Parts: sequence; C-alpha cells; structure tokens
Amino acid sequence: MNGNDMASKKIVFLTCHQKKEAVQDALSKSGFELETYDAFNTDSLGTFSGETKRQLSQMETALQKAQLACELTGSEYGLGSEGSFGPHPQVHLLPWNYEVLALWDRQNQHAIYAVHGTAETNFASQYVSSLDEALQFAKQVQFPSHGLILGSPSDAYFQKGIQDERTLRQTLSSALQASSRVWLETDMRAHMNPTRMAAISQASLKLSALLLSHCPHCQLPGYGLHKYIQGALCNTCGHATQRPKSEQWQCSKCRFTDEKPLHSHVSAAHCDICNP
Repeated sequence: MNGNDMASKKIVFLTCHQKKEAVQDALSKSGFELETYDAFNTDSLGTFSGETKRQLSQMETALQKAQLACELTGSEYGLGSEGSFGPHPQVHLLPWNYEVLALWDRQNQHAIYAVHGTAETNFASQYVSSLDEALQFAKQVQFPSHGLILGSPSDAYFQKGIQDERTLRQTLSSALQASSRVWLETDMRAHMNPTRMAAISQASLKLSALLLSHCPHCQLPGYGLHKYIQGALCNTCGHATQRPKSEQWQCSKCRFTDEKPLHSHVSAAHCDICNP
C-alpha cells in the first residue's frame, strides 16, 4: 500500500452500529472505497453496558475487528473501531471519550491506528426513583436524539436503545414496580449516540492523514507522531523546560524514527526555575 497503488482500494469496515457514515468521507479522500460487513456480531467482543466483558485492550479489540473484516470477506484491507468512556485525564469529575480506529493491511501485515480523545460526550448514568427524575436525566443527556439504557443486564426489565419518551415511560413504570430505584444510563453505541459518532468522525480524519503519510524508510503509510521530546530552552535563563522542543515521528511497521523541531526556546512562563 504505497502512494501509487492506494487509489480505489476497497476497505471493509466490521461494524453493526452504522459507523460508515462517520468515516467514509475521510477515507475516500485517502483513496479508499468503504464497504461494511455487519453479519458478525461485534457485541460478542464486548459491550459498554456490561452483558459481555471486553477481553482485550481497546487497541487490540479495534485491530481484531479489522483483521476479522479481512478474514470474513477476503478483503486486503479491514477497518475496526472501538470506543471507551471514563473520567477526564485531568478533570476527573468530567467524562472523557477515547475512540480508536484500526486499519489492517493484510498483505503487508501492517496496522495503522488513529486515536481521538474528547470531552465532548454525553456519557452519564444514575439511579432514578421516579419518572420526573428519569425525564430530568434524559433531558441532560440529550434524549431522545441520544438513546438510553434502562436497567442492568441482570434485571428482567433491562432494555437498550430507548429513543422516545413513550417507551421510556412504559419501561420505567414497569421497572419501578419491581424495584424502588432503577439504573438509567446513556446508550453509547454509535448508532444511538450522534455525539460519539462525531468523535469517530474526528478519528477518521486522523486516520486519513496517516494513510497519506509514508515512512521515508519502508514507504508504508502510517508514519506519524509518536511522542513529544521535552527540553525547549527558557528565553530568560536558558535552562531546559518541560515544553516540547521537537516531535518524534515513527513508522508503526519498521519503527524508523525521526525528530521534527518544534520550539528551540519558550517564554519564562513555562520555566520551572523562572516561574516555579
């Protein structure tokens, strides 16, 4: 897969949750024609709501889906997506969404990952004891444009994909007859959550950029930022700071690396000596 042979390549996206619309525009700009394969139940690899525990890491699961797309369809290229939700990395009271897209090049046995993290998510959950509490929660999480899940997998009244108030009222009424309080959470599956779909779209833009960036050594795509190198010098005292002086780019296949300069000097505001 080099810059000359990437045009009109078919890639198969293994998804049951209508994610094609989020990624097809970006991938078409990098030379791929996108097809979906939905005959495999991706929920068998893990669910947000807890029916099935994910056995692999987020990155590994995304790659597994991409490889399955190749195995099940015979495609040379497969695409997998996996999301996760948790606390914000700095502000722990806020929610955070990580999205991973993995592309698998079967011929070259080459994986390319794009990762996008964002605080733009409606991820939330709480116990409710009345319809008023449920409707207040629903309003806060952008229901009905964003779906809800009522109950936990062990509950007889457990229901995913609630997208209208009538269904919410009916299921909640039934659930409150069996329990004094009921668990309510956002449905984070992509087809139930436009905000998450937007995050996947952002990840696809990063993947598209990686597909157009080729390693100077092996010529395969996916050559991109690996980490920042600290050490930009203070303009005032000349000591090294924690601010990055360069980017280290790396090929995910042959591991070729190169440094790209960023800032040789930064203001004293970023210096631990001048501004402790």
